[in-house]
Amino acid sequence: MRWLVICFLLVLPWPVAAADRVALVIGVSDYRSIPPLKNTANDATALSAVLDDIGFQVTTLINASGSDMRAALDTFAFEAETADLALVYFAGHGVEVQGENFLIPADAQVTSNADIQKEALSLNDLLAAVDRARKMRIVILDSCRDNPFGDFIDLSKPVQSTASDVATRGAGGLAPPAPDRGTLVAFAAKDGNVALDGNGNNSPFALALMDKMKQEGLEISLMFRQVRDDVLSRTGNRQEPHTYGSLSGIPFFLAGAGDLPAQVNADDPKLAWSALRPEDEAQFIKLAEARYPVDDEPGLHATESARSTL
Repeated sequence: MRWLVICFLLVLPWPVAAADRVALVIGVSDYRSIPPLKNTANDATALSAVLDDIGFQVTTLINASGSDMRAALDTFAFEAETADLALVYFAGHGVEVQGENFLIPADAQVTSNADIQKEALSLNDLLAAVDRARKMRIVILDSCRDNPFGDFIDLSKPVQSTASDVATRGAGGLAPPAPDRGTLVAFAAKDGNVALDGNGNNSPFALALMDKMKQEGLEISLMFRQVRDDVLSRTGNRQEPHTYGSLSGIPFFLAGAGDLPAQVNADDPKLAWSALRPEDEAQFIKLAEARYPVDDEPGLHATESARSTL
């Protein structure tokens, strides 16, 4: 009898350990009824590989329908509940309708605001999916396109950059979000501006993001600042990424702390900050700015007040 019980237990499916870091990566290039984009699928595929290399459990969707995107988002929301960090990346067409941002799936038939609200995913959907991650929540949109036609949208004509023949992923930019504390939303272009699709195999934003994301010892708030500088350089100052949100005072490293002391990832903010080496002064200042807000602009912070409390 004992032998039968052991055999029975051996054939039962064992639960899979929850991942500490989960990511959902979506890239849509081949739209059925609106202009296609050249590099968005490439960007999603390449970024998925980088995230996998630095320890994420990654789900990747390429040219997905609206129903497939919603199903994947529901599954991802469940996975995020037991993860320390949840990240969603979307590359494709997006529109802003009455102050809300929507991301367009491959099979969308869009001729009006009502169509968008019915067929597209909203930024709020993405924020809800990452919301229950235990330590950090990140949503990255390589998609910036507004709604310039009021109550009626016609996306039948591709939008071109006025400075070159490089196609764009937007015509005026998405609306600025207001994420909760502990959540960061990164746009490929600041609200009111456009994101370039790029002349090569990847967009300027995706190239910069992949390069910085895999660097050890690069704290996440500083990482996105360096992504911004890199994109400005790559595009001749025609595209400026922007981040929104308020992260905690604990330094966080997507690719690990590298040579920095292990205490940098501790739960005690003062211990984490004191662990930074004296030669990391520039990074220390950036982290201080990410901890203490000032009134002029979200995401900018007062360094001196940070130093006084450490």
